[in-house]
Amino acid sequence: MCLHCDRLLTALNRKSLILSAVIILTFLLAFYGNRIISPILDLSFSTLELRIAYFYSWWLIPTAAVTGLLFGFRGFFEHFGLSKGFVKGFLFSIIAVSPMLISSAAIGNISEDINLIDILHKSLIAGFMEEYLFRGFLFGLLFLKLRWGFIPAALMGAVIFGLGHLYQGSCFWETTGVFLVTAMGAVWFAWLYIEWNNNLWVPIFLHVLMNLSWALFSVSSTALGGWHENIFRIITIALTVIVTIHYSKKEGFNPTWPI
Repeated sequence: MCLHCDRLLTALNRKSLILSAVIILTFLLAFYGNRIISPILDLSFSTLELRIAYFYSWWLIPTAAVTGLLFGFRGFFEHFGLSKGFVKGFLFSIIAVSPMLISSAAIGNISEDINLIDILHKSLIAGFMEEYLFRGFLFGLLFLKLRWGFIPAALMGAVIFGLGHLYQGSCFWETTGVFLVTAMGAVWFAWLYIEWNNNLWVPIFLHVLMNLSWALFSVSSTALGGWHENIFRIITIALTVIVTIHYSKKEGFNPTWPI
């Protein structure tokens, strides 16, 4: 009996390892594939809309296909935490981000070169797609489907998320600051995703609205920001933590994760 149990555990571990490798490799293809292939093909697009659609198709198509093949196309949106909680995620986020939106409007200036497509790209599209890829696909599948611990699953995405924002830094210390802020933000978004009962709309709307406060009013050219912006960002983060802990206790969720 024990021999059969050992064989079963070995098979399960092997299967989990293979599925983990497939998910990670698919993520890397989605995130870096366009950066490798496009220069080789020397692609150019006549409009910003076409360039955005091509860029994010790299993120969407392979991840959606692999998720459906591995875990089934039935309940597809549930795999990514998108099947419920839309209104709850929006209301929570608009309240939490209101200090950043109000302060940005008060101290910032509306971008001179603002246009609808650019604002939608920097806020709505970028916020949604980054949460879909990093939290819904990479973190979510590793943590929820393959039972990775919260820390390794969150940190893997956080490091890559931080590295993806290094272009914003103009010197060593600024680059380091951008990396730390965005990496810690990735862990924070992952925590919120899980604490709100696997509702990806919560980090999506937070990400979208925080991006909007930054882009619409030209507050800062990087994710690092200045002291004034960070005061209100800290207030927003504190609000999310306080409300989330209260929500978790009210719903009876267990805030501890396997590590």
